Amino acid sequence: MKTSLDCIPCFVRQALDAGRMIGCDEKTIEHILKRVLLAASDFSLELTPPEMAQIVHRIVREETASPDPYKKLKEKSTLHAKEVAGKAEGLIAGSERPFETAIRFAIAGNILDFGARSDWDESVIEASFDKVQYQPLDSEAVDILYADIEQAGEVLILGDNAGETVFDKLLIEQFPGSAEVSYAVKGSPIINDATELEAREAGIEKVARIVPNGADIPGTVLSACSEEFLNIYSRADVVISKGQGNFETLNECERNVYFLFQVKCSVIADKYGLEYGNWIVTSRELIKKGSQEQCV
Repeated sequence: MKTSLDCIPCFVRQALDAGRMIGCDEKTIEHILKRVLLAASDFSLELTPPEMAQIVHRIVREETASPDPYKKLKEKSTLHAKEVAGKAEGLIAGSERPFETAIRFAIAGNILDFGARSDWDESVIEASFDKVQYQPLDSEAVDILYADIEQAGEVLILGDNAGETVFDKLLIEQFPGSAEVSYAVKGSPIINDATELEAREAGIEKVARIVPNGADIPGTVLSACSEEFLNIYSRADVVISKGQGNFETLNECERNVYFLFQVKCSVIADKYGLEYGNWIVTSRELIKKGSQEQCV
């Protein structure tokens, strides 16, 4: 997905919010914004929004001399997710469709995204989890994913945010069959995306092999990823992409990828005929099929 003009002010807002969240003085925030605005003037709209975000947040880290500005927010996210996980486990265990219920919690956890929104809003977070049992979801796409996992020898999950990882663990526990599972995280801190540290704090190593992808982009740009990651990506029978950033970077990829995320951007909603706030379970093949049917 190419960057839209509407993305530019969002990048500037992210830089401003990050500076204030870290507690920078006004002069430092001014330096951040001036550098971001200068960089934005040279952005290529042919690149994806996460590639632009990489540039923005590298500037934030450099100006604040902080290698992980969102560290405390990530810790808070994981702690909150673990508090919710007990209830989630009970609902999954008692569900007539436990795999779908686990997917619902994994998508509900996608609200823990502080690139799209940089403030901790308890009401917004709680509202996401309150919708688990009734939010519309494509059950047919869920069943297709279930069948593919059941037949798979290897599954790769592309993780997204810290805290969300806790619910990804619950989802992996509901996988049918006996596939080997790898869980990809960012190679180094970017916004509040999960690195190996946050994945371990969520207990992912108990259900999957954790694989850093080698990049600091809030998405999955294959040309920037490590050889180890690319080998797993190429051979995996099923690839599951969590979050909007991974969707933005992989929705036009060559292989089939399943996407699980919340629509938190009006640009994406407009481009793909979705509504802001939709919970999405789809795949590259289903997207292509939908596009072909529209052309008939």
